[in-house]
Amino acid sequence: MKQHFYIVEKNSWWDDRGTFQAGDTATIKVKVLENADKIDKKVFNPTLIVNGKEGNSSYVSTVLSDFEGDPNEWKIFFTPIRVGLFNVLISEERYKVDDSSLHFQVEPGNMYPSVCVASWKGVRHEYEAGSKATLMVLLKDAFGNGISKMTQVSYLPDFKLSVLHENGSVASAPDIFNMGWTEFDYIVIEFIVTKAGKFSLSLEGGNQTLKGSPLPLKLDLSLTQLPGAIDVSNCIAKWNVESHAWQLSSKMEIFIHQLDKYGNLVSGLYPFDSEVVETDTNLSIPISDLHFQEVDAGIQLFSFSNFEPGNFLLTIYDSKHNKSLSNMPYVYTVFIVGYCDGVKSVVNGSGLNDSVAGVKDEFSVYLNDIYQYPSPVQANILQVQISIENDSYRVMPVIYPILDSNGSRIASGLRYDGISHMETLPSSSIVLRNNSNGSGSFIMASDFRVDYIPEKSGFYDINVYCGNILLNEGHSFRKEVKAGEVNVSLSSVTRFSPKVPKLSKSEIIVQLVDSYLNPVLSQQSRLKLEIASVNSSGFSTLDITDNKDGSYSCSYMAKDVGTYEICASFDGKSFLSCPLSINVYSSEYFPKANNDTISIWEDQSVAFDVLANDYFAGDNASIVEFSKNGRIFRYTPYKGYYGNDFFWYTISDINGNLASASVCIFVLNVPPQFVSAPNQLQATEDSISPRFGGLTGFEITYSNPMENISVNLSAQSGIVLLSPMTMQFGQVMWSELTVDKGNETATSLIIEGSVEVINFALQSIQYLGNENFYGGDTIQVSTRNKNGVNSLDVPIFVDPINDPPFIRAPYFIILRSNEDETLIFDQEKDKFDFFIGDPDLLTFPGMVEQLFSVYFKQFMVLHVSLDMIMSKEGGQPHFFVTFSMEVNDGWLVTNLPVHLINTTELKHGINYQWQPLQTYVTISQHFMVKAHGIRFQATVNDCNSVMQQLFYHGGEHGAVLTMTLNDMGNYGCFPDCADGMSMPLYTEATNFLAFQAIGEKLRVRTVCFEVLEMKSGMAGVKLKYWKSVSDSTGAPKQDVELPFPMAWALSASPYCTNFGEINFVSGKGETQLQGLCKAVDVTTSVGINIVRH
Repeated sequence: MKQHFYIVEKNSWWDDRGTFQAGDTATIKVKVLENADKIDKKVFNPTLIVNGKEGNSSYVSTVLSDFEGDPNEWKIFFTPIRVGLFNVLISEERYKVDDSSLHFQVEPGNMYPSVCVASWKGVRHEYEAGSKATLMVLLKDAFGNGISKMTQVSYLPDFKLSVLHENGSVASAPDIFNMGWTEFDYIVIEFIVTKAGKFSLSLEGGNQTLKGSPLPLKLDLSLTQLPGAIDVSNCIAKWNVESHAWQLSSKMEIFIHQLDKYGNLVSGLYPFDSEVVETDTNLSIPISDLHFQEVDAGIQLFSFSNFEPGNFLLTIYDSKHNKSLSNMPYVYTVFIVGYCDGVKSVVNGSGLNDSVAGVKDEFSVYLNDIYQYPSPVQANILQVQISIENDSYRVMPVIYPILDSNGSRIASGLRYDGISHMETLPSSSIVLRNNSNGSGSFIMASDFRVDYIPEKSGFYDINVYCGNILLNEGHSFRKEVKAGEVNVSLSSVTRFSPKVPKLSKSEIIVQLVDSYLNPVLSQQSRLKLEIASVNSSGFSTLDITDNKDGSYSCSYMAKDVGTYEICASFDGKSFLSCPLSINVYSSEYFPKANNDTISIWEDQSVAFDVLANDYFAGDNASIVEFSKNGRIFRYTPYKGYYGNDFFWYTISDINGNLASASVCIFVLNVPPQFVSAPNQLQATEDSISPRFGGLTGFEITYSNPMENISVNLSAQSGIVLLSPMTMQFGQVMWSELTVDKGNETATSLIIEGSVEVINFALQSIQYLGNENFYGGDTIQVSTRNKNGVNSLDVPIFVDPINDPPFIRAPYFIILRSNEDETLIFDQEKDKFDFFIGDPDLLTFPGMVEQLFSVYFKQFMVLHVSLDMIMSKEGGQPHFFVTFSMEVNDGWLVTNLPVHLINTTELKHGINYQWQPLQTYVTISQHFMVKAHGIRFQATVNDCNSVMQQLFYHGGEHGAVLTMTLNDMGNYGCFPDCADGMSMPLYTEATNFLAFQAIGEKLRVRTVCFEVLEMKSGMAGVKLKYWKSVSDSTGAPKQDVELPFPMAWALSASPYCTNFGEINFVSGKGETQLQGLCKAVDVTTSVGINIVRH
């Protein structure tokens, strides 16, 4: 007897709380009614079922129980993770559960930004500059439950927008000017799009990136081609050469970037105005060859020739709006003297070669015209730009004019007076820098020396300009500056651990720099790590590795516990941070974090303790770098996500020691689920159902549309097969379908392919029951992927049909006695079959077991034994047949049970008409009948009992026994037999009864006969058989006269085959027969063959 316990009805939820937020812990009270001490807690294991799913599921997670202590305080815990109203059942196999059904309500939990979904409103991500862009955010909790505006949200984070370039760098940070709820429970975020181009938009909330972010963002240039889109005051002019000195007759080219107010290029050729004013006279200078041309979308080229020397002011503006470009006016000078040529001028010197940081470099510049004559210019015309690659750092060079031809004298306060000669001024030496506006501007020179000191290591580009002319044939000079000598006072130990485990490799990181803080590489051979402690026997230094960034890893190992002082030195000089004090502990002192591996179904949530397999000193350790304290992580994959995921964590013990490990999470695809399945299918006995198409209602779903999955279909009492599929054009779907029917004995159908292909194939499923089967069957459908199996049973009802009855009896029966009455079938002696039956009886209600069938090897005929028929009593009283037996000569004698009196009819030789039974005598509930024919209605068992007691009374020539069986329309029904009727079916069998004497006349296995003549009347026919010509005796053909019934039976037998060369056994052995004949295969018992095989 099961012991009772129940879930308390009134206070079933702990603290009477039946409504929870997702992520809360729900607690159910468990109360034992009686004998709590007798409950075996080792086997007491109640099962929690929520909405039909047992244990952890997509509805609840972390199902736990507490059955310790006071039985009135027993509890079952679980964490609800899905929003909705749920039904929970508690079951236990060994103990009875009362009031096991409960309900609980789940509301969304706190908003979790990384689960919230961001998207563009209307799936639109292309805008024009200055327009409003709208984002939509679907708020969700940590388990993916949607949060509506009716939900009491604890907080809304400060959302932050960032527009990113394609390389991930930030282009801008738009301001949000509107945010609110929509009627569809979305948060709407509106902002202004300003910068054109291809970008992506990052949306963060609470320092977490929202799901779906970054979003694509595009603003085509063509969208800004609108009247008035250009903001003239925002447009800028750019020069290929950043110079304010132009050589006479050179062409000035300016690229105007047409921008709107957001800085976007606006295509088209905007009609700008321009003006050149000579600053000395303040007069406007006419320009004869002014030219405007659009060279790219939003960029036009403005060019003209400098034909007048002097100082000028250029202004490009829009006279209509009275606005000029943002970097206007432009001040420049056109110099008349010096026609330096970029190819013929010479730049050389050691300062153009690779050098060391902090060392002064110099090179010389010789300005020549196209004819290689010196071309003196004012000193400030020469410009030198020295910049490092991928850096904003620039070197400021010092330029010295050289006044004599051998370069030995440098200008010392020289001034050009404009009359073709120079004079010395009483001033100090003049040092010119780029764009000098001092007195050095009046110095005329063609030769210069340039000095500079590069302080940063790297690759430099050096450009030398004579006004607007780039020397060195228009190319830059490129050189590498390497780090200088190591400065020990600036170098240092950047990282080391003051606590290390013994017998473990540890490291000290040393950073080497020069006097300008440039990292110095490839100096590991000059570094040394040594022990400064008195006790150094347990300490050993290992290798020193160059990290290729100026840092070096110096490895060491301490063999004993203790405190050591370590010193790092370069060329014997110790760094300022030395010595370093290091404490060596045993390995047990330090925590060790081990990697974890977790598996979870794609629609579930899992909680796990990452510290369970970690080692740490003391009783506690904490996880750092997380906002909350604890050791239990909960992982919930995004809806629809499957695959692998991972994260890192770091633990800290009570001593502040750290250890890190990773958690690898395998998110597994749930086996294919059934979207729909039929509740009840219909079929017909011995017919493929349906005749056309397939069974409807089967459909599955699977999260991975590309993965191959399989569906296995089988039936308990039949087979499942595929019907011909609908014709398709193009790439046919079933080309990706695999169908496995198994071997010849297999009863299941296996379909493999993608979910789309399988759903297509499931529309062509057909069912065929076993032979003569009807009633209830089950189609078992199981879906499988690499992670598991999902099964479903679909009931199918097979409507019965009427099958004809059968009679099992040989065509020839040898009667073993010549007495007046001979038993036709002796169950103990005869080995052949002699019974009747009906296939519909096998599954008729009341039958306790199914009859089995085997195939007779020679004839492939269904063979059911008499004992099997006679042994089935259930259902017999309701299944009646009409059975008749008659002979053409003689009488049939048998005993019938008294309950057949009212249905028994006899046929006598006088009129050969069926007549009701007139007189009878009953003895022991039976009565005897004797007639040419006997007919009655009875059960199959009664008929077979009568056949076993059937006697023949007749002459020496035997007779033909004709048996007829009518099923009276019974075809087996389930469950209501009253409806299981149809038109009656019948069968008839003819059998030759012969006495043993006739059978001995001819002992053959196979006989060949030729009809010679037909005797008068019904006496018989004369048949001829002969031996083969290969018989050595040369015996002639022999005539044998057989009675007509035997001859007729031979010719009518279905086991006869026409024509052929066959064998027979006669007298001395086996010979060949040839000729026109009827060959009788008498492997079964026949009247003329008493040799049984």
